[in-house]
Amino acid sequence: MTRLFNLLNEFYGSKNVWLEVEEELKKEGKTVSLEDFYDPFKNLIIGILSQNTSDRNSTRAYMGLIKEFGKITPEILAKAPLNKIKNAIKPGGLYNLKAKRIKKLAEIILKKYNGDLTKITKLPEEKAREELLKLPGIGPKTADVFIGYCMKKDTLPIDTNIERVVKRIGVVHKNAKYEEIQKALNRIVPPEQRLRCHELLIRLGRDFCKVRNPLCERCPIRSICRYFSTKNV
Repeated sequence: MTRLFNLLNEFYGSKNVWLEVEEELKKEGKTVSLEDFYDPFKNLIIGILSQNTSDRNSTRAYMGLIKEFGKITPEILAKAPLNKIKNAIKPGGLYNLKAKRIKKLAEIILKKYNGDLTKITKLPEEKAREELLKLPGIGPKTADVFIGYCMKKDTLPIDTNIERVVKRIGVVHKNAKYEEIQKALNRIVPPEQRLRCHELLIRLGRDFCKVRNPLCERCPIRSICRYFSTKNV
């Protein structure tokens, strides 16, 4: 299974895997930049907006916040009227729930950390994760994305695409939960490859290993996939 990363990397190379984000940003006349993803507060906002929706919709919602408020800071969003946040993020879906989480998150970060999340980024990884999971709207995946991109740690966040892929190829059993999936992947993916592997597995899930009608015959990792081998017995 050490071939997993190599097969994915050979197929996708150094390509940007956030294609939907790139397309939406171009529609707005903006060049692609991952800068916001590395900003601690903006990373968490993007994380909340990305929950239970597509990259395309979450990007539209994030751009809605920028259009409405100009800047994305704890101070601005903590003071913002809830209805304005709702209207700004409407394209992303679940806007009532997400708007409440965003406003509450901004208020807590302002009160507890004086708006400065570098206090979390300087903590040891496990302690940082504990602190992040106490925040509203922040679950294991969003916390791990923060740790990977904002703290530059070798972590492998698990989203629904990754879960589907690794269960189909046989890395874990079909009832495995987040922690078990992550531990199983950590055993077969070297630390320095984990964040990139996270990106590549997401891309694979979107391009080939779809929920319905997966494109198995064209999949770049079909040679190591249990689902593909049993499907063709």
